[in-house]
Amino acid sequence: MNRIKKIVFSQSVLVLFDQAIFSGTNFILTLFLAQKLDVKNFGVFSIILLVTYLIMSIINALLIQPFQVSISKITKKKEYYVSLFLGLVALLLFFMFIVKLLAISFSIEAIFSSHSNAIICFISGYIFQDFFRKFFLSLASILLVLVIDFLFLLLIIIGFYSFNNHINLTITLYIIGLANFVSAIPGLVFIFKNYEHPISWKTFLNDHIFQGKWLFSVAVLQWSSSNFFVLISGIYLGIEALGALRLVQSFFGIINIILQSVENYFLPKVAFLYNENIAKAKKYLLTITTYGAILFGVLLSILFLFSTEIIVLTGGTKYQEYGYVVKIVAVLYFFIFLSYPIRIAVRILVLNKIFFVGYLLSFVFSILTFHFLLNYSGLYGAVSGLICNQIIMILYWQNRLTKNNFYLWK
Repeated sequence: MNRIKKIVFSQSVLVLFDQAIFSGTNFILTLFLAQKLDVKNFGVFSIILLVTYLIMSIINALLIQPFQVSISKITKKKEYYVSLFLGLVALLLFFMFIVKLLAISFSIEAIFSSHSNAIICFISGYIFQDFFRKFFLSLASILLVLVIDFLFLLLIIIGFYSFNNHINLTITLYIIGLANFVSAIPGLVFIFKNYEHPISWKTFLNDHIFQGKWLFSVAVLQWSSSNFFVLISGIYLGIEALGALRLVQSFFGIINIILQSVENYFLPKVAFLYNENIAKAKKYLLTITTYGAILFGVLLSILFLFSTEIIVLTGGTKYQEYGYVVKIVAVLYFFIFLSYPIRIAVRILVLNKIFFVGYLLSFVFSILTFHFLLNYSGLYGAVSGLICNQIIMILYWQNRLTKNNFYLWK
């Protein structure tokens, strides 16, 4: 009994449990909003979320990722925690100012200007909570992360239940934003309890600038490579089309989580074999890729064949005309799957720089082709662009592996 209890409450199990709660909450919330909001407002929500992801990537690159590397060698940890938090506040104030300035200065779209305060609440709350989740994960304080995620889940249930018959975009943004702020209270308590005047803040700042300038570039390029076609489709094809594409991407996000979990699970195994015997590592990687391709092929075939039923089930009958989007995104995920064994090979060879170059090449392709693809092919063009991005990265990464004498398919 004690052994079972020890396993259940082990760090690794708690991390997986928390990831299931976090991912499950966001997935169900997306489906709920797709059904409650009209197609246009769900599209607006999707644009705001994409911009939030960009800001989150920037803050992760400047704050969290350097923190993950530096925390083990910093002696004045409490000063470092406070400096990190103040850095977060400064960046949030900057982004809030930019959002408000854009809303006042430009009539980008009336619906965005009229929701500027709700947008600021949503983005700030989302970033605030995400910061503390990753902060505590870096400190291996998994129970505090669980408290944050459970509290967020409870608050959004209460919030949306209270406004069940009056849910609109403004209420949605405020509920999620405030729920994120309140659920991040354990983080604020931790900072206040460990407060120490940050005398060495300049040292910490220099370290983060040194690490963050490269990470920042990678974060922006990775976001651009993944989301540029999606965001631009809202301008070319209308917000409704963007909302439909984001709904389908959210549904396929479950597969993304599975792929990332598989990568994190098999990467150490392949790396261990690589250090012992390169041939064994290649054989093992090809074996798991083959089995994965069979399972993945069956899953994607089902999604392809029942595309209309799936999009109606997830978003309601108002999305019925977008059933074809499920089909083309299923094709996209076939290429995403193909990239994973190559990604694992790149990581075990520690060729991290080529990730940056791969994302750069795919983003340049996006810039050069988005007008033609979206103007003449609509959402087919948007997803085709994403597929081409994957192919470009796969071919480049494979080429660099070959030049490093790692022949994955031989």
